[in-house]
This record gives sequence, C-alpha cells and structure tokens, in this order.
Amino acid sequence: MDVKVEVRGAKEFERAVKEVERRFPGEVIKLLDEKAVKLEELVAEDSENQGIVKTGKLKDSYKHFPPEKKGGEYTVTVDSKVPYAHLIEEGHELVLYRPKKKDGGKAHHLGRVKGYFPVENAVDELNDTYNEDIEKWIYDLLDKNLNW
Repeated sequence: MDVKVEVRGAKEFERAVKEVERRFPGEVIKLLDEKAVKLEELVAEDSENQGIVKTGKLKDSYKHFPPEKKGGEYTVTVDSKVPYAHLIEEGHELVLYRPKKKDGGKAHHLGRVKGYFPVENAVDELNDTYNEDIEKWIYDLLDKNLNW
C-alpha cells in the first residue's frame, strides 16, 4: 500500500521540502516511521470498530518495514502476514463444493461475503490530515534548525 502526497502550490514550499530532504534525511525517515505506526493503529482501530476482531490475529498482524529511499522517493510498506487479510479487506465468493459423485463435483456459488476495507478506511483517515501534518512538520523543522 502506497500513501502518496503530491505537493502543489508555492515554489517556496517545494524548495523547503527539498531542503529538508537534503539536510535532514534522518528526520524524513523518522516521520515516515511515525506515519506507518499511526496507520497500523488506525487499521487495528477500524477493525475493532467494524466488529471483525475475533482472535485479534488479524488486528495485530499489520507491521511496517523500515522506510527506505528508492529512486529519489522515500517509501514505507505496511503489510499483514495473515493469509486471509485480503479476504477481509476485499471480500470474497462463498463457494460450496459437492463431492465428485454428486453434481459432477461442481461448485455452488452461495453468494458473496462483503469486504470490510479496514486498510482502505485507515489510509483515507490518514490522508485527511496528511498534507497539513507534513506542512506543519516542515515549517517547524525549518524554523527550529535553519532560522529562516
């Protein structure tokens, strides 16, 4: 899952972003790490709010990899190791297979289980304040360290 932020607006702000990235690469990684932890918390919270937590394995399975820079962009990945996470996220077909002697072993489609979208909801919630958080973080960092 990628969370992308597109900067539009004043040239000064774009220069500030580049300056922060150049002078404080550790701060960028720290912020991305904090945002990934926040995303994990939002996914767990949304899972509980929707009532899809039975054992807690899915809720606790979302972990992030350390942020890294790839091709000029910083990325952080949040993933789940539970094999059924995608079924809860996106929904799935409910299929009953009959023994081979009856109905020639055909599958009977009983319906569709709806998706709960805990990750999508958490990303949307994180994106609601992402731009303001980044802008505030950049200006605070520049005010504190660059005295501009």
